[in-house]
Formats: sequence, structure tokens, C-alpha cells
Amino acid sequence: MKKAVGIAGTVAAAALLLTACGSDGDDDKKDTSKDTSSASSAPAEGGADAKVSGTYVAKSGDEAVILSINGKKAILMAGKHICDGEYADMGGKMLMLKCADGNTDRSAGKVTPSADGKTLTVDWDALAKNDTFTRTTSPSDLPSGIPTSLPSGLPTDLPSGVPTGLPTG
Repeated sequence: MKKAVGIAGTVAAAALLLTACGSDGDDDKKDTSKDTSSASSAPAEGGADAKVSGTYVAKSGDEAVILSINGKKAILMAGKHICDGEYADMGGKMLMLKCADGNTDRSAGKVTPSADGKTLTVDWDALAKNDTFTRTTSPSDLPSGIPTSLPSGLPTDLPSGVPTGLPTG
């Protein structure tokens, strides 16, 4: 159970980062990506439709790779690399990502979703091996064998006296 909660937390963080971050800094323009007046599941100019939008997980070596796609936005966490960018149609569905640390292993790749929408494969331009991602909707959807331990070297000198009675609603 502890393992599933840890993985679910990581997946939730990826989804939160994708949906909450990425402002272009132009607050004067209307954000039409949040307009729910249309019931269509069609993608917005090359973005993901309902079949592809979601959070996915894959295993690469001994590391988990988490990918979240929402419309034209995408975020990927692979080991220590956190990358964000676009999911777009460039003569085929592509991920175009930029990693905060400058890593380019997963900066560009062709996306091929499965017919049932449960998996998608990314053929990365810079890697010899593809990543096959499994859609996650709950911890029970996660494939077995994904590491759940925290990386070594995390800070241990955390601040004390942090308020704990924060409002919840």
C-alpha cells in the first residue's frame, strides 16, 4: 500500500504540474483552453484529444518515466530530469520538450497511441529505445517493477517551526 501511495503521489504531482503551470505571462488574453462551453473532445490545434490526454508511466532501466499530456501541453519526469513542452501535430503527433537541466534524451519524439487508448509509445529521436507508457487512472493501473524509493542525496536539514494548521477549504 505504501508503494502504491508513493507512486500515486508522483503521478499526481506530474498531473498537477501540467495543469497548474505553464503560464505564458500574458494575463490580458483569454485562456480558451479552460473554456468548457463546448462538449467536443476534439484537440485544440494539434493538441491531444480525450483518447490521449492523461497521465502515463513507463519504466526505463531502473527508473520510472512519467508523462502527462493535456491538450497541447506535456510534462515528463524521467529520473532527475523534468521536462515540459508541447504535444503537437507536425506531420504526425510529436512531443517537443525542453528539460530544465538541459538534458536532450527525451526532447523530441513521435507519439503512437494504442487503438484502445491504454498505452502510447514514444519513439525518441535521441534514444535507441522507445518508451511504452501505460495510462494511469489509479494506483492499481501502474505496471509492476517501478521503483518507489526516493533518490539519495535529498536534503535533510529541513526548516523547523513550519505551520501545520493550514486551512483546508
